[in-house]
Amino acid sequence: MSCSQFHISEFKTQNGSSIDVQLTYETYGVLSENHDNAILVLTSYAAQHDDAQALFAASEIVDLSDHFIIVINMFCNGMSSSPSNTMPPYDGPRFPSMTVKDNVSCQHRLVTECFGIDRLRLVMGFSMGALQTFEWGSSYPKMVDAILPICGAARVSPHNYLFIDGAKAALLADPVFANGDYDREPTVGLHAFARVYAGWVFSQTFFREHSYREMGMSSIEDVVKFMQDYFMRRDTNDLVAMLWTWQHADISQNDQFNGDFEAALRSISARAIVMPGDTDLYFTVADSEIEVKHMPNAELRPIHSTLGHIAGSGLDPIGKTAIDKAIADLLS
Repeated sequence: MSCSQFHISEFKTQNGSSIDVQLTYETYGVLSENHDNAILVLTSYAAQHDDAQALFAASEIVDLSDHFIIVINMFCNGMSSSPSNTMPPYDGPRFPSMTVKDNVSCQHRLVTECFGIDRLRLVMGFSMGALQTFEWGSSYPKMVDAILPICGAARVSPHNYLFIDGAKAALLADPVFANGDYDREPTVGLHAFARVYAGWVFSQTFFREHSYREMGMSSIEDVVKFMQDYFMRRDTNDLVAMLWTWQHADISQNDQFNGDFEAALRSISARAIVMPGDTDLYFTVADSEIEVKHMPNAELRPIHSTLGHIAGSGLDPIGKTAIDKAIADLLS
């Protein structure tokens, strides 16, 4: 296992900025002599590579010890190039807006140039990792055998966009934020942001049945604090920048498809198991049904869990079992 960085000079973003960037990644296992045992795992919102380990942890269903797993940190998560770790003139709120396609374009260079890999057995990810997974399937169909997008989408829905806007508004309302040029973390805004987020990341059933007690929490306020502690690990400008990436996710918004979403979905030739959570308030089963209808080799396989969006994180036992089964099926 090793953690490394991949540098790209003068990367041209979709929005026209030119910037030197670096991707931080971690690998597990050994790359085979024929470079044919690689799995790519992509990170979710506010998560870093160590948070993603739950997705591929060994179980009775799946053991990936004979595979070479690459976990790449997305831009703006504090490990890869981000507002918090970039020098002027691109520091803080001046960091360029990075699309999902920007992330995947750089990830492709890392995988091919660092490791000489021209074929991936599987690309997978949860939440924002799923957004990147769809992009991989569409942008590099000849390179990917299978994709596993978990609790995500190929295009963010208007309702999901509005949820993100509402949570972000709570954060930006803190005067300490100062349009991103703050001299201390805007704690009041972060706490408000986490409170809004807590009401969406879990399901109505989760709260109605007091399922948080099974996670060691005794009240709704404990759930809020759980989310506050999670987000306080991160720099605020990083959180805002990742929200922009999330809100603008759409595999058809590029020169290849020019907004033709159905054509972009049809381009995903890899075998796919699309896994929405049936109580997820962000990425719904209905949206996934539309996507799968236009994908030539896809199966819709919802996760049946009361935990809402968290069901796909690898931390929910029900969700983890379903994910492990999907991994095993895609690799068989």
